[in-house]
Amino acid sequence: MALLLIFRPSVAEPLGRLVQESWDAAQLEGNRIGFFHTTVREIQRDGRKILRTSLEMNLTIKRFRDILKIRMISGTEETSEGVVTAVFMTQFQGDERSLVVKGTVEDDKLHVKVDTPPIDRLDPWNKKVIGLYQQDRLFQARKVKAGDRFSFLSFEPTLNSIVTVRVAVKKEEEVEMMGARKQLLRVEVQPDKVEDEKGQAIQLPGMVSWLNKDLLAVRSQLELPSLGKIILYRTTKAVALAPINMNALASIKDLGLDTLIPLSREIHNPHNTASAVYRVTLKQDNDVGTAFASDDRQKIKNVSGDTFEIHIKALRHPVMTSKASLAVDDGYGRSCYFLDSDDPKIHELAGKAIGDLKDAWKKAQAIEHWVHNHMHSNNSVPFCPASQVARNLKGDCRQHAMLTAAMCRAADIPSRTAVGLVYVYDGKKGPAMGFHMWTEVCIKGQWLAIDATLGQGSIGAAHIKITDSSWYNVQSMKPLLPVTRVMGKLSIEVLKVEDRQ
Repeated sequence: MALLLIFRPSVAEPLGRLVQESWDAAQLEGNRIGFFHTTVREIQRDGRKILRTSLEMNLTIKRFRDILKIRMISGTEETSEGVVTAVFMTQFQGDERSLVVKGTVEDDKLHVKVDTPPIDRLDPWNKKVIGLYQQDRLFQARKVKAGDRFSFLSFEPTLNSIVTVRVAVKKEEEVEMMGARKQLLRVEVQPDKVEDEKGQAIQLPGMVSWLNKDLLAVRSQLELPSLGKIILYRTTKAVALAPINMNALASIKDLGLDTLIPLSREIHNPHNTASAVYRVTLKQDNDVGTAFASDDRQKIKNVSGDTFEIHIKALRHPVMTSKASLAVDDGYGRSCYFLDSDDPKIHELAGKAIGDLKDAWKKAQAIEHWVHNHMHSNNSVPFCPASQVARNLKGDCRQHAMLTAAMCRAADIPSRTAVGLVYVYDGKKGPAMGFHMWTEVCIKGQWLAIDATLGQGSIGAAHIKITDSSWYNVQSMKPLLPVTRVMGKLSIEVLKVEDRQ
């Protein structure tokens, strides 16, 4: 049930006796897009026999017509009695760098370590967490039958969180299995909501599995708001690793274009707007007023059922307010894994961008312009630290925003990234809102937005913010969780727009 992230393995598993191996072919809209590969190895750890289970995800999809590789490896180590002793995850971030996260269970704590940059911390742990080896055998062990309901605790590595997972066993039903029809037992698995950085409850995707007579999952279905239904079929290694038909990928859903949200009317000069009012409908959410940010620039008003209004007023320069003397949390100015502003290359580029400028707002705008003018657009670049973006100067809005934020911190300007929606005009859908990331900087106690993707020195009312993050002390995609809350559930109507004079 991992989130859809741009990960792939970069280190080999430790040697050990192979106990079990399975392959699942992944399909989207009837086209094979990759595989899931699970291995269980018996290793010796501190004089004990340990079962190390690794789950690799390897998918190929489209994003704004570019081909995107989505790969991840994660796993658990557990004793033969089912006690989890360690967790691990490797993220491959481009061709030069990888993030390796290891966690060792120490009583009621998870001792998390990252080698580069060095991170060593203790997180809460629950001894009732079930590892991947036991999860794969859970239905067999419980001898499940139609009508059964139970729950268990699982560790979600992409969020570094323990999640309660609830299971409901349904009746047998006839389903398609790689061209054949089979009678299989349906099992619905749904994780509880998890909290994002700001304490908002976010629902993770659920999964439906179908079990054979041995109570093993041979078909599963994972529905992601951004892509739709990904179907997994238990198969052979040869079938799972067969070359993907790249021509067939042209017909599947596009992760970028197909998530555009049509608007009720066109906005002329969208990035020159002074203010705007939008009516938003958010389906399947019982607290719609908290789904989008509310700050000095953006207000949530007139909440009624699943509908509310977003009132936006562009802030294009600092203004004198009582907030000017307020202190800013140092997490917005410190170097961290993804916004590694202490990297020499980041400092070099920041120096080139700002030159002899002294005013903080002018420096931030100069950095925005530099990033805009020197980055090369590429939608297939994986999510990675700003220092890697600084060396490659390639990417989409995510890389533009992260590099801009890191360069601002290198210039002693507190910064964060914002994620939300931006106005676009699509040749097929017409006026629309697309998911987007930009940068915010704190000037004289005020947060002001800049967007290096556009390079206009500020933003108007055509950006709608969902959330923001400092990324401080974060080695996961948790800051992006709020996007999954709204993706695939929005409709937006433009009520009022005013251009700046």
